[in-house]
Amino acid sequence: MCNIAIIGGGAAGMTAAIVAATAGATVTIFEQKKKVGQKLLSTGNGKCNLSNRRMVMSEYHTSHPRKAEAILNKFGVDDTVDFFGSLGVMIREKNGHLYPYSEQARAVLDAMRVRLAELGVLINTDTPVTSMKRKPDGSYLVMGATFDKVIIASGSQAGAKNEVAAKGYRIASRMGHKIVPVVPGLGRLMCRNQLLDILGGVRCQAKVTLLVSDKKDPQEMEVLLEKGDFSSFEVKGEESGEIQFAANALSGIPVLQLSRIAAYALLAEMDVLVAVDFIPDMSNEEYQEFCHQRLNNAGSNSILGDSGLRKKTLEHFLLGMTHKKINQAIIKKHRLHPDDSIADVGMRQLVPLMMTYKNMVFHIRSVDDWENVQGSAGGVSLAELSDELESLSSPGLYFAGEIIDVDGRCGGYNLQWAWSSGHCAGVSAAGKEIV
Repeated sequence: MCNIAIIGGGAAGMTAAIVAATAGATVTIFEQKKKVGQKLLSTGNGKCNLSNRRMVMSEYHTSHPRKAEAILNKFGVDDTVDFFGSLGVMIREKNGHLYPYSEQARAVLDAMRVRLAELGVLINTDTPVTSMKRKPDGSYLVMGATFDKVIIASGSQAGAKNEVAAKGYRIASRMGHKIVPVVPGLGRLMCRNQLLDILGGVRCQAKVTLLVSDKKDPQEMEVLLEKGDFSSFEVKGEESGEIQFAANALSGIPVLQLSRIAAYALLAEMDVLVAVDFIPDMSNEEYQEFCHQRLNNAGSNSILGDSGLRKKTLEHFLLGMTHKKINQAIIKKHRLHPDDSIADVGMRQLVPLMMTYKNMVFHIRSVDDWENVQGSAGGVSLAELSDELESLSSPGLYFAGEIIDVDGRCGGYNLQWAWSSGHCAGVSAAGKEIV
């Protein structure tokens, strides 16, 4: 009977444990937290977005997409539905997104914990693995106990308050594995901008564009931002949807989707900007025509001489454009005041002010702290693993989940990778298919 140690009791680790124990292996989980699967409770805003019917590789990031795709195909979406059905978890589908029918992550976690107990899986909690080595006979010594196989499914630092979660990377490195640089992913983009004092708390539909450029002198950067000259920047990604503003950050799913790109650019000491289009439903040409009509309706032909227009304030002119706070922020950006008469403001200032709705730029300083991000990018390279996720340099050592250099977009993709890779590693380590 195969004796397997699993380092990490998250989504991938629990899946690996269930399938390996079902295949007849003796399984021990080492989990650093007080309970296994704690991180699962926060997925999908507590609803646990298990997977997604649109399972395509374009939703994933990895240096080796073909190998990742093969793993995802071995244990796909239908297999995931069947797996949780066998645990008693009913599935609900919403626009292709799969959730437990109760829409409670707790239901998924409880079902997995019950099955682990039924299978007799030994769980050591509050036990970060600090020692592991391969013995001459090919077995592994983990925390003083000998195991035939080891699965490292320790996840990343995402959601962690300390660096204990990074131990899995250090163990992999000591075992001779290359670690693709690990950066925070699916996190807020942090910036210092006085406009955020006004915008904090606003939610709106927008398009966000991520731009990067080689690092410049900070003073030169400020000059470029002031002039609105972004010709030296390259577009690296665009996303649309609801974005959120905080006092010091941009958030929302579109921002989270771009955060891994921003993180790697910042790691390379590049400048990173986010341009926000508050009128995403109009093309630039359509918006220019809209502005022309709005200015004409305001009497732009007689803007300097009409006493009625002198009484119309900038705040009134922008009323109905977007959220009131966005209007206020744009007015402040152009060093104007809401009570200014549009006649006094004049066309020279009104036109660029109006165009800011299509291109308000924020200078990104960092991605949010590890404690606050939802995922990571980077990890153990798939190039160093077999098609069964076994180490090519250390036979009997397997990897699963977030520790591998595969990360997905929001929408159930990261959990599907956890189920797929956990199943693959568990079956492979056990040495035979589940009966």
